[in-house]
Amino acid sequence: MSDKSEFISIFLIILGVILLVVVFVQGYNAYKTYSLEIKAPQGDTATILGISVQVLINLLVKIAFLGIALAAGSVILGKGVDLLKKCPPAEKSGE
Repeated sequence: MSDKSEFISIFLIILGVILLVVVFVQGYNAYKTYSLEIKAPQGDTATILGISVQVLINLLVKIAFLGIALAAGSVILGKGVDLLKKCPPAEKSGE
């Protein structure tokens, strides 16, 4: 039973670290490639405000997904570490 829980905990740790690295890489790439492309629209204030709100909502959705993935990765990593701490140490059979 200990081997199975140890395998699951190591799997959770690896999965959590991979998820955190993917989120970091995605966030960094988004930061490096982002350019604000709001063209000066011809029209009234409502049109300009509508375009600005659309850009802000798009950014907020991206940030929300990165935040959710970051939280999930940290929870998975934490659960893996907690499970590994609770595993009894393996007995050495060579002595």
